Amino acid sequence: MKIVYKLIFSSFILVLLLLAVSVYGQVHKYFTPGTVWGVTTIRIHSGMDQAYLEYLDTELKKESDISIKNGFMKSYKILRSQDDDSGWNMLILREYDSFASLEKNAEKADEVLRQATGIDDQKGMQGYVDRSKIRDVMGTKFMREVILK
Repeated sequence: MKIVYKLIFSSFILVLLLLAVSVYGQVHKYFTPGTVWGVTTIRIHSGMDQAYLEYLDTELKKESDISIKNGFMKSYKILRSQDDDSGWNMLILREYDSFASLEKNAEKADEVLRQATGIDDQKGMQGYVDRSKIRDVMGTKFMREVILK
């Protein structure tokens, strides 16, 4: 779990630096910055849809609902594509208030989830290994919503 949070933190810093450079010369003339979305692309292995959907409906839903209830996350969505080409075929979207709240709440959210689910680092890693048999995580990006004026 700590590896995942280090990856999220590193991605956050990179995105923050890129945003700082792009915003420097621009006043938000055409848009208002919105919430931040974590977008994870998933490739479900052939024939494993039901097994992965079972995980989403149990563990992921429970963890996400706990995060929303405790104010660490605003919402989440799962989108499934109809085609099964060689790329990703599912998106998991998680909405956060801001990059700052995402970073500020990372450790607290981890502890609350650990207490609520009873999943420690070893169980979490085993779950990741088990899920790797039914899906591949293609990547995760953090993106700011752009609200046009």
